[in-house]
Amino acid sequence: MRMLKTVFYHTRRFAAVLLCFVMVCVFISPIAPLAAETEQTIRVGWYESPFNMTDQFGRRSGYAYEYQKKISSYTGWNYEYVTGSWTELLQMLIDGKIDMMSDVSYTEERAELILYPSLPMGAEEYYLFISPTNTEYKTGNYAYFNGKKVGLNKGSVMTELLHKWEKANGIRTEMVELTCPEAESMQMLQRGELDGYITLDAYGGADVAVPVIKIGSSNFYFAISKNRPDLLEGLNAALSRIQDENPYYNQEMYSKYVSTAGANLFLSAEEKAWLSEHGKIRVGYQDDHLSFCDAEEKTGKLKGALKDYLEEASTCFENAELEFEPVAYPSVDAAVKALKNGEVDCMFPSNLSTSDGETLGLIMTPSMMTTEICAVVRKSDQHTFFQEEQITAAVEKEDPNYGAVMMDHFPSWKYEEYSDMDSCLKAVSDGKVDCVLISNYQRNNLSRKSERWNLTVLSTGENVDYYIAVHEGSKELYSILTRTTKIVSSTNINAALSYYSAEEAKSTLLDFIIENPAVDITVIVVIIALLTVIFTQRRMIRAKKEVEESHHKVDDLSKRVFVDALTSVKNKGGFDEYIHNLQDRMDNGEQLEFAVVILDCDDLKSINDKYGHDKGDEYIRAASRLICRLYKYSPVFRIGGDEFAVILQNEDYQNRVSLLDQFEKKKEEICSSAENEWEKVSVAIGMAEYDPQSDSSVNDVARHADRNMYKDKHTKKQY
Repeated sequence: MRMLKTVFYHTRRFAAVLLCFVMVCVFISPIAPLAAETEQTIRVGWYESPFNMTDQFGRRSGYAYEYQKKISSYTGWNYEYVTGSWTELLQMLIDGKIDMMSDVSYTEERAELILYPSLPMGAEEYYLFISPTNTEYKTGNYAYFNGKKVGLNKGSVMTELLHKWEKANGIRTEMVELTCPEAESMQMLQRGELDGYITLDAYGGADVAVPVIKIGSSNFYFAISKNRPDLLEGLNAALSRIQDENPYYNQEMYSKYVSTAGANLFLSAEEKAWLSEHGKIRVGYQDDHLSFCDAEEKTGKLKGALKDYLEEASTCFENAELEFEPVAYPSVDAAVKALKNGEVDCMFPSNLSTSDGETLGLIMTPSMMTTEICAVVRKSDQHTFFQEEQITAAVEKEDPNYGAVMMDHFPSWKYEEYSDMDSCLKAVSDGKVDCVLISNYQRNNLSRKSERWNLTVLSTGENVDYYIAVHEGSKELYSILTRTTKIVSSTNINAALSYYSAEEAKSTLLDFIIENPAVDITVIVVIIALLTVIFTQRRMIRAKKEVEESHHKVDDLSKRVFVDALTSVKNKGGFDEYIHNLQDRMDNGEQLEFAVVILDCDDLKSINDKYGHDKGDEYIRAASRLICRLYKYSPVFRIGGDEFAVILQNEDYQNRVSLLDQFEKKKEEICSSAENEWEKVSVAIGMAEYDPQSDSSVNDVARHADRNMYKDKHTKKQY
């Protein structure tokens, strides 16, 4: 019996060890292929474009590059980059000379020669571009391209798309298949060797090429050589993981590298004609609705995030400028009525759904800004508010937006109407209703009133979009405003919302006294009297100091809020504030890399004298557009009548030398195509880089740049 127990014991131990061995084999076996893959070097096609970019320091970036690095984090692949044009690399992929290539659209013919993964890396749109000097083509006149030379990449999906477009429109072009790099193809278009060129909407610019017709769209993929089928499994797994992590990854990459330029930056001939005939775009807006919009008490001028949006939108197009005329109304309902009566062309803010808009005969642009919805509730209810079975909200009578928000986000709630926001808040305080809904950017504006009525603000977790509403049938205006929502920086608008929200939070002693009547005024008077006795001898000094500080605050506010009215870039005050902040960072020991560019417009006085100040203004605006489009990633300031400054940091700083060359080229291109004297931009430019060994302040760098600008001006005068 004892022997049997011993045998049984050893048998169980052997079985346990065997089971562990089997489990280890099961868990380890899937790792073996991955370990093998980590040692692989993949030959990848590299063609200069928004997909693959190399700066002057040899640093890589781009849609495909970033995507490939993301893939390698799951596969462990290393990359060897093989350069060439897109057409050359596609042939190399087919021949097995490279292993993988990006931006390859699917066709049945290609599928026999190369391998495709199960998921695309994105979808892209293709446009037919013409030269900016082409004055013969009119929008919609497709027959113009009959017999014209239209270039495209040889072997690309654009060939098939062009054939489909030709067949659909009864057009027959002379197709020119190209194997050269994209930049050379664009030069052929500019030289007149091509009448049109088809490529992604990411290319072009007012001085390079203008997109006029959308030819089609297509999914595009990372393609694998048929010699490397072993890579397909790893690529499919990595793409699937990326999509699981972030379903919008492809769209984000396309937006980051491709759709930031292209067709949206150009108004059509019909839109430009409408704009020329119509003139200023009248924008009705709700008064007293910060952080979004409000009329200044003294001047009546617009302030708030809408002001910043319209300023940026006014110069966002490559081939036109917009002029807006804001008009304040006491309520949303009044602004809607003004729009329907034709007093204004559009109105803001609107939170209406498509269906609500149809009822009123209005149509909404895409979202301009987004905000979180908050509920103002009694402090005693803040912990139980969301557990209540039935909630009743107070809404303002003359604001159709409230009803739309309630139906969209809180359909089970009831609501009661009150004349204004103060009445709504009081109704909550008195227990007549449970809450009032506000934007999270209105919290600061209403904080003092909420405290007075013993209320608090809760987040609902719901977001609401803000639109511009236009009248149904205003197709040109709708198209123009819709384009601005794609171009205007959401980052800048969110920053503006936060800024104006913070401004509203500022409180004064007068606010405190007015909103807290329980304070014993007698005590305040006694304190003031005692202080007056104690500080009699220093009263004048203190008063003078307070006045100076007040002026400094007003100046500081002007610097941060106001921009140059003529060009919409920041003004001299903004420049002073920017270099002051930069100096603080320098003084705090931060290691900085930046450069200052100073630019001076030549011959402004002679243009003013000869053609009038309105043409001089056009000259200044043209110079400003050139500067802003070249230095896309740096703040631009107008610091004098004909003088501008740019603070180069980050990407613009890294490319500072090449940008100087590009500036001269673009300036020459503008002058050569200009028809009038005031359109010929002549600008002297000087740049200085910050050297911590020799520059003790930002102003030192600015002075060096100014001297270099005058050297440039003197050199040009000699010729």
